[in-house]
Amino acid sequence: MDEQRQQRINEAARQFTEVLVGSYRAVSERGVSAQELNVELTQNFFNRVIENLRAQAEGTRGMTQQLADQQQRQREATQALTQESANAYMDFVNSMFSFWRGSVEAAGRSTEETVETSAAETRRGAREAETQTRVNGGLPLEDYDSLNVDQISERLDQLSVEELEQLRDYETANKNRRTLVERLNQGIEAGSS
Repeated sequence: MDEQRQQRINEAARQFTEVLVGSYRAVSERGVSAQELNVELTQNFFNRVIENLRAQAEGTRGMTQQLADQQQRQREATQALTQESANAYMDFVNSMFSFWRGSVEAAGRSTEETVETSAAETRRGAREAETQTRVNGGLPLEDYDSLNVDQISERLDQLSVEELEQLRDYETANKNRRTLVERLNQGIEAGSS
């Protein structure tokens, strides 16, 4: 029985050894697969971290570009506002200068108008005297009916307001040429003012 026992013990030891080796292999394989899984998880973790850092860097770059663009637009708007303010100020200064110049010109015109009025009254008196001596139905222009619109228009500056009114009334009652009537009315208005 010793041999059989010894064989059983050997058989049991062999089986124990095989089971033990199998266990070690299983543990070893699990350790390797666990390490491979850990390596894969670690790589995934670092890849995600790197992806996030890249995305943040791109976002920061985009925000920086937007900020630079906004600052450029703000600078352009400030320049435009400054230019418009300067233009408005220059327009104000120019309008004040124009007002002053207009006042000076108005004073000069007023003086000229006074002189012209005196001269016109003198001419009118001379014309009235001359009109008394004219023949042609009492009209202030000799051969009026034979003159065309341009010929009459050339001579209107020489006539007084009363003479222009007399010609207008005569023209309206006879040939009634619109352009001539308008010119006569303009002459009357200019002489009245």
